Amino acid sequence: MEEIVKTIKKNQLFIGLSDESIKNVLKEIQYYIKTYSKGEIIANEDDECRSLSLVLSGTVEIQRLYSNGKYIVLSRILEGDVFGEALVFSKAKTYPATVIALSECTVLFINKNDVLKICSHEEKILENFISLLSDKVFILNSKIKSISFKSIRQKVINYILNESKEQKSNSIILKNTKEEIASLLGIPRPSLSRELINLRDMNYIEFNRKKITILDIESLEEELFN
Repeated sequence: MEEIVKTIKKNQLFIGLSDESIKNVLKEIQYYIKTYSKGEIIANEDDECRSLSLVLSGTVEIQRLYSNGKYIVLSRILEGDVFGEALVFSKAKTYPATVIALSECTVLFINKNDVLKICSHEEKILENFISLLSDKVFILNSKIKSISFKSIRQKVINYILNESKEQKSNSIILKNTKEEIASLLGIPRPSLSRELINLRDMNYIEFNRKKITILDIESLEEELFN
């Protein structure tokens, strides 16, 4: 129990709770923990979502798979994150995409009824759960904004500007590989490289494997809406 509490207190759903409160919550509910190997599927598209899922270790990706073997990354879920929070109480209870272990990972599952129980008994968990749902809406709004940009250049520029805003710097540290960024944007990897080179040739940015530096943010913003 002590080891589970130590791990789970880092999770978004349990932030702000004391060790004793977490122990009491775990005693009240039925939950189970499962470990997945790298590449193992946690849930297939159209599987029913019956539980709220907490990533205790490792990294999980939500992917849209296609019959030709290609895929688009819809979301990446890290240690301490939660998935299924928008589905477990939805009328559309099936996963809209495939959930896969990007690395060896451990996931804790809490069923719908027990989620209701702990939210009603522990105000801080209810607050955290509502915050999770609010964040999900914000992320979806950002996704919709990205989709609204039709050209590859617009999508790349939008990514650069968003990362600059998030990191509060014109020097953006790349946390993902170019292949991963291309998947997140839903564009081919060569197209991403080509647009970065084009933007560099226009003297809007400089870049290397680890960093993109914005040289002319005004021109980038103008290019976004051309």
